[in-house]
Amino acid sequence: MTKYREAELKHGRQAMVACAGFMVQPWFHPLAKACHITTTADPLQSLKELPPAGAFQILVFIGFLEFLSIKIKENESYAAGDLLGASELTDNSDEGWVDFQQRELANGRLAMMAIAGFVFQDLVFHNQGDMLFAPLRAAYEPGM
Repeated sequence: MTKYREAELKHGRQAMVACAGFMVQPWFHPLAKACHITTTADPLQSLKELPPAGAFQILVFIGFLEFLSIKIKENESYAAGDLLGASELTDNSDEGWVDFQQRELANGRLAMMAIAGFVFQDLVFHNQGDMLFAPLRAAYEPGM
């Protein structure tokens, strides 16, 4: 069960970062010109425009992080999902720490569903951003 908890934590953390990147990239992409990316408004299109050398660098970095996580797991005091050693600073009897872990799991699960929705919305409707509240905003804009 520990292996599944660790996979859930890792995927949840990746999804949280992916959601943040998906929402921020259309407005802030400092490496777009250096990476020869012309379409920053659509995150999936800009991924298609990424040169092979850039994709290789990303894969090497991910491989390094996976190697690092494998090495960290060799520590005897390793707990599932604890890559920075925070479990050594506290124990599971602390209610605040247990609450933090539960919130991280819940937010990770939410982020996994959110990034799936973002990608679905982009692929099916070719629309990025706020589709839920955009009609409400348009209805209440001044001058309408």
